[in-house]
Amino acid sequence: MKQWEIDGETRLYGLLGSPVSHSLSPFIHNEGFRRLSLNARYLAFPVEEKNLESTLSALRKMGVGGLNLTMPLKEAVVPLCDSLSKEARLSSSVNTLIFSETGEMTGSSTDGIGFFRALEDTNGSVQGKRLCLMGLGGAGKAVLSRAVYTELSEIRLLQRASSIEKNRAFIEKVEKETGKKILLGSYEENLAEFLEESDILVNSTNVGMGEKASLIPDEKLLHKRLFVADCIYHPAETKLLSQAKNKGLRYMNGLPMLFYQAAESFRLWTGQEFPEEGVIHLLRRKIRRETE
Repeated sequence: MKQWEIDGETRLYGLLGSPVSHSLSPFIHNEGFRRLSLNARYLAFPVEEKNLESTLSALRKMGVGGLNLTMPLKEAVVPLCDSLSKEARLSSSVNTLIFSETGEMTGSSTDGIGFFRALEDTNGSVQGKRLCLMGLGGAGKAVLSRAVYTELSEIRLLQRASSIEKNRAFIEKVEKETGKKILLGSYEENLAEFLEESDILVNSTNVGMGEKASLIPDEKLLHKRLFVADCIYHPAETKLLSQAKNKGLRYMNGLPMLFYQAAESFRLWTGQEFPEEGVIHLLRRKIRRETE
């Protein structure tokens, strides 16, 4: 194409979920398509769970190129897939749909892949490191379901005491399928011990998203060797990251995770590597401008 124009052969990609109006995914993917001169566009579609099956049926018939899913559809789409990636099967969650030439729909989970790509870019290899994960919601399951396939030496999971039994079946399933041991603990009893024995701390809960709150009651618990990651990207600096900053620790928010999971989805759909360096620079500039 001489210009990046929409024509009769433009391929459609998109995000399904509710709400989606705030999503950064259209910016990321469309910039990728533009830079690689691919005849494609990415749009966000508000879709409620009750309409998911009929929406997917219509989009498949239309020959959509690929889809992302966000809340509340990541688990609801699992039984509708023809096949699942190992991470999607393990976490029972899908954020990326890939369509074959014969119409088969494969569900994948790129959230955990994106997180570890971001982590290693920021903090180096995880080989031999000990990770402590706080929370086991959607983001936590995605991170854990990828963590067990990395070279981490130990994985610890902190939850509220009341949630441990509720999530035990999921943990046992992960351990059985991967052969990896996950050490379980509660904030109430094991917080200080788990932090002291970890190299990487990850917050996958929504604590810190809407208010200045942290699951770490005292920043003194953050030792000098600890790297701190928060899956939240808005606000850019949660209270947990402020605590890490005050202690002089290295840290990252959830924006690189969002970016690299999108880059992995892009690769699965197009077979091409995402133009990362230029796009992440634009993304950060866009966010700074919108939050000033």
